[in-house]
Amino acid sequence: MNSRSIRLRLLGLATLWVGVSLAATAVILHTIFVASVERDIVEDLSANLNRLIALMDVEPPDINFAASLPDPRYETPLGGRYWQVQGNWPNGLARSRSLWDMIIPLEGLNDGLHHLDGSSEEHFIFLVRTIWVKDQSIRVAVGEDHTAVHSTGAQFSGGVTILLALLGALMLAFGWLLIHFGLLPLDRLRSAIDDIRQGRRSRLEPHLAVEVQPLVNEINALLGEREETLEKARQRASDLAHGLKTPLAALQGVTHQLREQGQSAEADAIDDVVMEASKHIDYHLRLSVLRARRGSQRESVSITNAVVRTIAVLKKTGRGEHLFWMAELVENVQVNVHRQDLLELIGVILENAAKWAKERVVVRASCQSEYAHLQIADDGPGIDDSLLAEIGQRGRRLDESKPGSGLGLAIASEIVAQNGGRLSFARASEGGLEVLIILPLAR
Repeated sequence: MNSRSIRLRLLGLATLWVGVSLAATAVILHTIFVASVERDIVEDLSANLNRLIALMDVEPPDINFAASLPDPRYETPLGGRYWQVQGNWPNGLARSRSLWDMIIPLEGLNDGLHHLDGSSEEHFIFLVRTIWVKDQSIRVAVGEDHTAVHSTGAQFSGGVTILLALLGALMLAFGWLLIHFGLLPLDRLRSAIDDIRQGRRSRLEPHLAVEVQPLVNEINALLGEREETLEKARQRASDLAHGLKTPLAALQGVTHQLREQGQSAEADAIDDVVMEASKHIDYHLRLSVLRARRGSQRESVSITNAVVRTIAVLKKTGRGEHLFWMAELVENVQVNVHRQDLLELIGVILENAAKWAKERVVVRASCQSEYAHLQIADDGPGIDDSLLAEIGQRGRRLDESKPGSGLGLAIASEIVAQNGGRLSFARASEGGLEVLIILPLAR
């Protein structure tokens, strides 16, 4: 049993409790049944004993009877019912015909009920009483075969065992249902936490079960503190980046003065440093905005509309208007991404494809399992397979001949990772680079 599973632990305890309870019930019922049967037997034996005493005519050394007991089993050899009368004088013994060659050993037996074993597997129950006739003590015993009681008790126990087994199965099934429905609030809590992770809500709802409400309050408080901490960190990063913009702008003014003074080499060196710093500041500014959009701001967005909209914009650019754009899209493909994130992601990838393409850019969209697949390929020069793993690294440019900072694909990788997707690069069949974007479909 998995000790970490509440459901299995409760079910195990319920099984143990039901098993012990039903076993004890079976023993108690068997004991009560046998006691009830024996009580009836004792009452019957007592009545027969009184009747036998009433029929006795004792004249020592003779013991005579006015009539026989009405039950024919007393007169049938080994018939199952027996009696014996024994006086305290020699040859003072009378027995029922059913005893045949057996003699009940009454010596040493007190008055009352006794269980005696026979020669084989037989078991007898006898009621013994001492009476006095003419100053002579006489022991009178009436009994019957107790084996039938054992057999009846065994049959009763068998029936009770089957009944209790069925009852136990029903109790366990009902117990499992109770445990299942009792733990439903935890399942709803897990589902609600998953909704927070997926961005469908920002807080746990307060109308969950009272027993889990303290946990709900603690989780909501933790989420609030986490958002507050992230917002403060984002704000500090944004303030720092904006604070650096001013001295960088001042440095650009200095480079302008240096060029006027004929110090172009020094001005170019400073411009390179300023440009590199500006790139990183812009990257972190965009990243802070991206990370500020928590999962709670995700929504169901059409990837098809985003692609069509981005292509329409790029066709109006100087580079894009000379390219052939081919889009093989599927209608109504909804992904679980913030709208602005999706537009920025597709814009970065399509802009990169347009920058390197010779004549055309191909876009294909499809749905596989629970994910949307978007392939963007160009017919540009492509890159060596050994360099594919370096694409998307922050600030990494594999070709300095084209304009750009190398941070666009890094932003794209960040967007995909934050939204639970994957971004991969390969050589396209068209000859250039193929980018595969995988994003979770909206539920």
